[in-house]
Amino acid sequence: MTEHTAYRVVHETRYTYSDTVTSAHQLGHLRPRATPWQKIKSHKLIIAPKPVEQVIGNDYFGNEVLRFMIDTPHDELTVRAESVVDVESHAPDAAAGSPEWEQGRLAPGVWGPAVDLDIEEFRVPSPMAPVSDEALEYGRASFTSGRPWLEAMLDLTTRIQKDFVYDPKATTVTTKVSEVFALRRGVCQDFAHLMISCLRSLGLPARYVSGYILNRPKQGAARVVGADASHAWVAGHCPEHGWIAFDPTNGKLADIEFITLGWGREFSDVTPLRGVVLGAATQTLAVEVKVQPL
Repeated sequence: MTEHTAYRVVHETRYTYSDTVTSAHQLGHLRPRATPWQKIKSHKLIIAPKPVEQVIGNDYFGNEVLRFMIDTPHDELTVRAESVVDVESHAPDAAAGSPEWEQGRLAPGVWGPAVDLDIEEFRVPSPMAPVSDEALEYGRASFTSGRPWLEAMLDLTTRIQKDFVYDPKATTVTTKVSEVFALRRGVCQDFAHLMISCLRSLGLPARYVSGYILNRPKQGAARVVGADASHAWVAGHCPEHGWIAFDPTNGKLADIEFITLGWGREFSDVTPLRGVVLGAATQTLAVEVKVQPL
């Protein structure tokens, strides 16, 4: 019987403005994504002030997108998403067999008539996860000739966790992969972009996954890094197993304790909330995430 766990996720974002703003236009990825291993039991949004317009649709990658507009003057905006999801175990055993990694390798743009663009679009570099000689050199240490794909992916995942320090004060949402290599520190977003850059530089497809991770360490174990906030990890495509997720921040496969919000090429494709406001004011952002197993 497949192991599964139900979670209640509360994600609250609060913008506080130094002066009154007259309107706001926002775009958000706040509903967890329905997948073969993840079922959405319930989802609701509480927005204050109340939007005058609110539209739900899907983006290019199939993630649900919320767009709303507020025309009430306000000095604080709060967006609270409450979801209940059921997640099944879906990761392969770490010792499972897999083909040699070169079988999944392909130069971007070298596509035949039967190519699967849902895979190939994640092989192409993007602004925050580029192809580079530095990323290629770092990735090659794990992807040696003839090595099984899963073994090489796990090695790269654990190397990033060991070689880079988790430091929420070291970077920002716009920090480049080249800067992360120089600093040797960052947060989950940085480590996901770095791993994706390594894979794409090797000619392998990789996508950025946004979501949440449960912080439930066993007695005497270290606290899960990136919990109690939005989290990010990486999914790579194996010719034999399909898409498999890896968490370079914690150095492991991403499985039942990970709640998927959405995926894209990089962070900018699946930002939880972004937008513009009309008014001469500075803003303070506060984000609180709670993940509770039911």
